[in-house]
Amino acid sequence: MLKLKKTRAAANSRSRDFEDSRGNALKYAFRLLGYRDRSEKEMYEKLARKGFSENIAEEAVTYLKDKGFIDDRRFAEILKKDAVERKRLGKRGTRHYLINKGIADDIVNAVLGNDDDYLDAAKSFVEKKLRNVKDYDEETIKRRLWGMLSRRGFSYDTINKVLKSFDLKEE
Repeated sequence: MLKLKKTRAAANSRSRDFEDSRGNALKYAFRLLGYRDRSEKEMYEKLARKGFSENIAEEAVTYLKDKGFIDDRRFAEILKKDAVERKRLGKRGTRHYLINKGIADDIVNAVLGNDDDYLDAAKSFVEKKLRNVKDYDEETIKRRLWGMLSRRGFSYDTINKVLKSFDLKEE
């Protein structure tokens, strides 16, 4: 009888520990979500890095996803807007940015849109950079702007359209 009581007590203790760690994982996840949105992958990695087991981390992410606290599609839309408007990235640069944040390829492809969506970002980037390169000849200015836009992930067509829209004649 004494042995049976110890076994039940140990089982209850393990059950409580499991619930406590699940609760702690959710508490930590909610704290992280209080700072900013996260992707499923990001949240899972943060929980695992904090020391929660794979099962606990997976359960917490599933719970958050089911309750609508984590939505990769919504998060991808927010990140795309940030990448285009604030960071002034092109389509390729935005793709790279979203994938680095843990967004799945299918969601990235659905969110990206077409090259024309990135024209305004390219134009504002060129306007900002033209202030710094006025001392150079037209060919050097075009070459430098081309390289800058290319490194930010803009396509050939977008770069061409943007550079043609600016009058880069020597003064």
